[in-house]
Amino acid sequence: MLNIKIIYFVLTLFAHSVLPLCIYTDEADAATRFADLDRFPQSADAYLPMEPDELISSFSNQQIYSEEYLRNYFAPWQNDDLSYLDLSFEKIMNFQKITAGKQYYTADGKVFPRASLSKIASNGIIDPNATPRSGIVVSLADVRVLPTSTPLYSSLSFAKGQNGRLKLDVLQVSTIKPGEPLAIFCSSVDSDWLFVATGAVVGWIRAKNAALMDDDLKDTYMYSPHSVIIRDNLQITDQNNKILCRIKLGAVLPRDGGDLLLPERGKSGMAVLRRYTPADGAAASFPVPFTPRAAAAVMDQLMGEQYGWGGMNGFRDCSSMTRDYFSVFGVWLPRNSGDQAKTGAVIPLSNTPSEGRPGVIVSNAVPYATLIHMPGHIMLYIGLYDGVPVVFHNTWGVRTNSGRAVVGRAVVSGLRLGEELPNRPANSLLIDRIDSLVFPIANIRIK
Repeated sequence: MLNIKIIYFVLTLFAHSVLPLCIYTDEADAATRFADLDRFPQSADAYLPMEPDELISSFSNQQIYSEEYLRNYFAPWQNDDLSYLDLSFEKIMNFQKITAGKQYYTADGKVFPRASLSKIASNGIIDPNATPRSGIVVSLADVRVLPTSTPLYSSLSFAKGQNGRLKLDVLQVSTIKPGEPLAIFCSSVDSDWLFVATGAVVGWIRAKNAALMDDDLKDTYMYSPHSVIIRDNLQITDQNNKILCRIKLGAVLPRDGGDLLLPERGKSGMAVLRRYTPADGAAASFPVPFTPRAAAAVMDQLMGEQYGWGGMNGFRDCSSMTRDYFSVFGVWLPRNSGDQAKTGAVIPLSNTPSEGRPGVIVSNAVPYATLIHMPGHIMLYIGLYDGVPVVFHNTWGVRTNSGRAVVGRAVVSGLRLGEELPNRPANSLLIDRIDSLVFPIANIRIK
């Protein structure tokens, strides 16, 4: 089910040339009023069917998927190399060498010195023969292509962004949640960074965001019952109300009775577990029964969230949103939209004329359980509204002849979002560019 190629590792550098949905220029950032966002309610409850508590997938079927989810989740602790990600150190090291030879710009539009980039790269030399250590994430961590927090951009337009918004930092790979298992392969020369792999991504994270796991803690983590966070941006505080960490919806954690077991970094760098009693409605047994009502509750937690390429600033992009959504129900998805589009059963749409695609969607797609893919973007089909297929997605915006009209958040829309814009190029609507329906779950209830 998981097949992440090296293309995901390099995605952040080449996205602006191969992912046309994610391209924008310095178009004036006037507040574009999209007709779809007025027409379609921006609340998931508005799309619930007549029987909102009927299972979309049987719970026994979900348990099969959740077992596979946990196998992928804990893969970093059970492999000595990156073969489970279909990666090799040779590919990664070669890519880092290429990266260090390119020209980039800083946020203020200045050329970033190549000597400085080379110095950053030399701080992150990977030992391909290193035996990985088992680790865990203790606070939300950015995953970087190189060991630096400095944002870099491939062009002046990307550095400037949309009036300072939606900048694309090409070194940003993803973010990983507290509690995610890690394989730690090496430290940077200055010891501030770790080169790690999760069940889905590889890259550099700040050393302070991780801790080492001993065998007893690993066993506790793997073999305890598990819960999943169903309230987004859950703040974990101590007895003095000091915020210890923030956990995003979709995080999977072990539990003991009604308490979650959260990892913390001890003084020795080893992980220790803190018991945390979640508030009502913040966590649930993993996986959550997959019903339309439960799906709508997850969507409403994500509705309106700001777009964040690669998890920038703690936000989500299109594929991290769909990934976290399905995590609640025990379904593992790869991290990027291209690989998600290959997960499960697929119905191609490329050879179907645009005017015929709504009919194919309505006849085949299962609300809340079907993804709709186009190059560089992925969406969740949620059903019909006034006879029109609607999707839930986190999107930058709609292409225009002068750049992009920004949406920049998670919304419900039709597949003709932005049709009313006067300066829109031909064949640029979502309905024109979608290429497949994707069914990550087998044996789902067919209408």
